[in-house]
Amino acid sequence: MSAFDPMRRAISRRAMLQHMAVASAALAAVPSRVLAQAPASPPATTALPARGEYLIRNALVLTMDAKLGDLPKGDIHVRDGAIVAVGPSLQAAGATVIDATNMIALPGLIDTHWHMWGSVARNMAGEDSKTGYFLFARAVGDVFTPEDNARGVRLSLAEAIHSGITTVHNWAHNLPRPEFADAELQAHVDFGGRALYGYGYAGVGMTNQPINLADLPRVQKQWFSDRSGLLTLGIASRGPESNSAEICKREWDTARQLGLRISTHIGTGMARVKQSQGVKALAEAGLLGPDVILVHDTNYLPEDLEPLAKTGTHISMSPYTEMRTGFGFPPIQPMLDKGINICLSVDTTVLAGNCDMFAIMKAMQNVANGAKQSEFALSPRRVLEMATIDGARALGIEDRVGTLTPGKRADIVLVRMDDLNMAPFTDGVRMIVQAAQPANVDTVFIDGRILKRGGRLQHIDTAKIMADATETMGRVRAGVEKVLERSGVSVVR
Repeated sequence: MSAFDPMRRAISRRAMLQHMAVASAALAAVPSRVLAQAPASPPATTALPARGEYLIRNALVLTMDAKLGDLPKGDIHVRDGAIVAVGPSLQAAGATVIDATNMIALPGLIDTHWHMWGSVARNMAGEDSKTGYFLFARAVGDVFTPEDNARGVRLSLAEAIHSGITTVHNWAHNLPRPEFADAELQAHVDFGGRALYGYGYAGVGMTNQPINLADLPRVQKQWFSDRSGLLTLGIASRGPESNSAEICKREWDTARQLGLRISTHIGTGMARVKQSQGVKALAEAGLLGPDVILVHDTNYLPEDLEPLAKTGTHISMSPYTEMRTGFGFPPIQPMLDKGINICLSVDTTVLAGNCDMFAIMKAMQNVANGAKQSEFALSPRRVLEMATIDGARALGIEDRVGTLTPGKRADIVLVRMDDLNMAPFTDGVRMIVQAAQPANVDTVFIDGRILKRGGRLQHIDTAKIMADATETMGRVRAGVEKVLERSGVSVVR
């Protein structure tokens, strides 16, 4: 039986999709006031801060560059958006000096899979089958407008920058029409962060529904022709566990013709399928490769590891959501042992609650050590590599970011060491992975622009972003919940 054969799915999976269809049809009964457009409002950002010339002095510098190593007391010279030099006692006449005494300097953290549009529904996944994530996300997505999507992206980007995440992979899987993608991309341009935009599909949980391939050339030309490397276009496919082989091949072929990154969910075990056939299906179809990011893969087959390693396919893991939804534990050590590149994911704050990449790093170390029943299975430095250079490799931007290397773009985070939860100083890498929190992030550079300084976002109106998010959920929440109740949705996972 082919791994693409829908008959292999468990009955509970089919039941879930049937209930989703019922819930979606019932949305027609939502009162018009709930489906009203989001009201127009002033922008949530001002003009991007200018790039300047800076000299970051006296930091503990974690370059994540194997040749440069760590500098116990180092400087970083930044000019015109690039790292000019890294070393002790640098000189840069005319540069603005940033005193980083009692701070750790490290590359900006990199997320590799995040459904950003849904962030306005933070923590809304409930405790029973009628209010669980998949049905709720589908129902919410069906009533969102382009502006509502954009509000989720703005909230995500503001929190990301606040938290030291300088690059995100916006895995956009609520794009019923092209204007939804345009609204999200405008938010990325306004905020100035680095991103891979994964152009996805319309409707969580559907099957045999391709992304809008015809719109990709338009989006690529309109939004990605001259963005100084900040924005990269990719596709976010339903993949072999939800689409036919023919659809997958068409999507992969189109993406590769356009030179786009490819990503899909795989091996989640949503249907009580203990072991996924998705990797096998992709391998047999010749669809694995260094341009592919597979997300989760918590229910892998041991024989999957060799083709993943051989083809250079990347795996993105989100430990908090994978455990929260019952997908299982991320198979960290088996994949690392095979040399597979692992990178880190927020996934969705509907489930994860926040985008704390420091907590995600700590969870990865603890899960790996717990699985092997060894205190020493996974080192903090190895986890920090996953959150920096390994994430850059997965997104195809390791030539630009991921390490503090002269010539790369200046995506730099300064973390205070003298906050209560960080004191006293011990080991820099351990402090970042095991103790740090977003509140300790003092300064964030993205492409040489200071977007957070002294703990405050510089060009982002956080009050406006939060008010907009509240308005969106107030407008749609009650109607969506009533629809789900009337539809009699019940799912056995």
